[in-house]
Amino acid sequence: MTKSKSLTLLKNAELAKKFEEAAGKKHTVNDFINDFIHQFVSPETQKAYLHDLKSFFDFLKSGDVVIRHPNQIQGYHFQYYRDALMEEGYASATINRKLVAIRSFIKWAMSLKLIDYNPLDVVKLPKVRTDQGTIAFDDDEVVEMINAPDLSKAKGCMDRMAMVLLFSLGLRRSELVQIQMSDLYSDRGHNVIRIQGKGDKERHLPLNNFLVGEIENYVFNMQNFGFSFEADDYLLQSQKTKRCKKKLDGSTVYRMFETYAKKLGINKRVSPHSARATAISHLLDTQNTPIRDVAIFAGHAKITTTERYDKRRESLDKSAAYKVDYKKSS
Repeated sequence: MTKSKSLTLLKNAELAKKFEEAAGKKHTVNDFINDFIHQFVSPETQKAYLHDLKSFFDFLKSGDVVIRHPNQIQGYHFQYYRDALMEEGYASATINRKLVAIRSFIKWAMSLKLIDYNPLDVVKLPKVRTDQGTIAFDDDEVVEMINAPDLSKAKGCMDRMAMVLLFSLGLRRSELVQIQMSDLYSDRGHNVIRIQGKGDKERHLPLNNFLVGEIENYVFNMQNFGFSFEADDYLLQSQKTKRCKKKLDGSTVYRMFETYAKKLGINKRVSPHSARATAISHLLDTQNTPIRDVAIFAGHAKITTTERYDKRRESLDKSAAYKVDYKKSS
């Protein structure tokens, strides 16, 4: 009779400690939050949820309410927080994002039987207004913004590269700062860039000749300034070191847009998202690109999101109202 082979396992002390800590008693709400956010793979998602949950619990602390366990969260806590955000003038979409993080935390707690019911079900989220879109740049302003940086300096080269990518590819800030050299590749005669989008969804966009030239010039100029680029390096590098594994902070990109717009006398509220809105609107309104193609380009999960950027829907010249004519049908 053949003896069955058993697996020989070496004890992993580090793993054993993790299991022990996970099964251990939790003493503060932060213990639960840590367990909750680590179910997400993306570091960006973890960071976003952590920030929104911290804001909620800090709000409760300001009212002398200290939560130690999810079962202590009440519907009125959620309601007062919603009302406070509305009073502070946050956009409805921003408020919803902050509140969804809390709702997700509660649903997670319910799935683990930490609470018996959802105390937040009775509280409604504010309706998201879609009539106030992000302000876009006009064509002349796009050219002015791209040409504004001083290319005799490393920072100027990086600023131009950031704006060229945002205006040309309609990227989100989070997508821009995550681009690594290994994300640039060739496929069947196309120069392609891999974009890590929302929810860890990838999209692959071809680069036209203008973009290829811009990237090549950028890398060459940055190397002249002493910056090196290897496969795992970020395309947009920190100015503090000559080679950086740490991604550029999104707030830096935001300040960059504000600074150049102010210098150029662009007197409207613009941001990196304005560049994204500009690219999407340009494809829809000027190039008449099919909306489904634009949705794929922008990484929109739903066509309705892309439709918000379509100004043709508001065109009086092409309004369906002009086509109502009962005389012709009689």
